[in-house]
Amino acid sequence: MNVGEALSFGRRLLAGKSDTPARDAGLLLSFVLSEPSEFVYLHPEAPVSEGLFAQYSGLLDRRASGEPVAYIRGFHEFMGHTFLVDPRVLIPRPETEHVVEAAAQLLTKTSSPIVADICCGSGAIGLSIAKALPLSRVVLSDVSREAVDLARENAKRLGLSHRVSFLVGDLVAPLLAAGLRGRLDLVTANPPYIPTEEIDTLSPTVRDFEPRLALDGGESGLEMIRRISKEVPAVLKPGGYLVMEIGADQGEACRDIMMEDREYWAGTEVRRDYAGRQRVVVARTHGTGCPKRVVGRSGVHGDEDCQG
Repeated sequence: MNVGEALSFGRRLLAGKSDTPARDAGLLLSFVLSEPSEFVYLHPEAPVSEGLFAQYSGLLDRRASGEPVAYIRGFHEFMGHTFLVDPRVLIPRPETEHVVEAAAQLLTKTSSPIVADICCGSGAIGLSIAKALPLSRVVLSDVSREAVDLARENAKRLGLSHRVSFLVGDLVAPLLAAGLRGRLDLVTANPPYIPTEEIDTLSPTVRDFEPRLALDGGESGLEMIRRISKEVPAVLKPGGYLVMEIGADQGEACRDIMMEDREYWAGTEVRRDYAGRQRVVVARTHGTGCPKRVVGRSGVHGDEDCQG
């Protein structure tokens, strides 16, 4: 069998079982052949051994059962970099690149910025920012120790271990415990924002394989977003930024949340992705002074003096 025949076989097998059968068949075949993805289209005459075809067939069966291509291959491309991914973490989406682009733009004129990426998962956002801003220092944190372990592996593969720190804990709590109150120029977050009742309506590829912890945003989908709005200002410098991914219909709700917390936030902007969907919230803390209330290490609000 040659590459062209194997590719046709894969497309037929995945038809009706994948939204992108041709793409998936090509990615899995190039993976088995240890060739770049374009190889299978440029060299349809290349031979495929019986052993490699058997491997390919096995991977096609996994994809036909719903398993994401990224988990099957064990990696995924994001912002021009390759990240290890597995069921411990959410697979980075192309639309999440808007978070990185917004953060890098906001920090262009900041010398040696300090950034934290909470809910970091694989580390795709924070590590991509570290790559884009060579003088930055980045802190990655997640409530899942397994996710942080994988983010640490990705940092090592990308040569960033010397500029990136890792914390385990719930949202802002580990940052405060690490002494970062009022020290960060920018915080990024891709929190779970899908309403609980909508989880079962997701594609089986997402619903049955990706971690629910990274998807379920509570009854309204806004539970974590509300907490982030209240907690993040405690670790930002005056005039510091929050850059957060949101659902396509959550822009107005996020503006309302930030308005409720206007003692922290000086302004909020909702940015759209290339498809015109609401995708990123950019909020800035007040440029002078500090919030009337801050979040203690326990996550409980109190009337404390600003520190840091």
